[in-house]
Amino acid sequence: MRDEKISQHYVPRLHLRRFSTKPDGDSVYCFDKQNKRSFETSVGNTATENFFYDPKTKLEPEMEEFLEDLEGRVTNPYDKMVENESLSVLSEDDKEAVAEFLGVQMIRTRGERSSIQGIIEGIEEQVGRENMAEELKKEIDETKKEDTLREMQNDLIKEAGGQFGDMLMKLDWHLFLNDSDLPYYTSDFPVVRHNELDFGPYGELGLMNRGVQVYFPLTPWVMLAIIETSAYPDMPEVWEKDNRDNVVFQRDLQVTRSNRFVYSCKDDFDQAEERIEDSPIVAEPLSERQNVE
Repeated sequence: MRDEKISQHYVPRLHLRRFSTKPDGDSVYCFDKQNKRSFETSVGNTATENFFYDPKTKLEPEMEEFLEDLEGRVTNPYDKMVENESLSVLSEDDKEAVAEFLGVQMIRTRGERSSIQGIIEGIEEQVGRENMAEELKKEIDETKKEDTLREMQNDLIKEAGGQFGDMLMKLDWHLFLNDSDLPYYTSDFPVVRHNELDFGPYGELGLMNRGVQVYFPLTPWVMLAIIETSAYPDMPEVWEKDNRDNVVFQRDLQVTRSNRFVYSCKDDFDQAEERIEDSPIVAEPLSERQNVE
């Protein structure tokens, strides 16, 4: 059995259990985009790595305690949204806890660490290693080390997660209720962003951008949508939709935005396989790609 203090989740079990294949919440189906294969695995072994937040030389409980406190505060609001299929049951404190939870989840994944690594490598490629002073080369090499990336990500989780949560509180919150025969996917990067508007080189996925959409599947049948709605008038708070096209779209976001793994309550990943067949770059780690559409 793996040591719980060593095996550390970057997607929390309280979320993954909602996508379980069994009533006891113990297992999920997983699709590995790189190897193009699916398998059933325990929630305890899903979206986790040894020493993800701590150095291998010693355990530092600060980050785990921070995340455990946050997950403890969000559990009841999470249950309320799912059981009541409503946002009106949330108090202001509930909503703030959910917003902070989502803000932190955007940052705490392996995919986010991979993206940070990709940015550093992109700078190195643009500047050209042959054009760098020796001191800058040493700084770049140090920054690319796993221990340094981990420390940078931990700092972002503690400092930027709450700021992202504050931004989410300023947007409009909605629920999508999935009545189709297709369950929502989740993934190793479950909080995804999209925008129908195109701002060109300036980017359109910032949380304060007009038209930005933030999606988080609460269960295979309930989706939390946080949206800047000035570009999309007349959106109801709760959408009771059996529109398979919308569900297919949401599933595709999880496939394209994830780092490597997609999760489901059913062993049904035909859509993921087809997406990768059409766009092979989707199977690459986030460090190797940007703005996949």
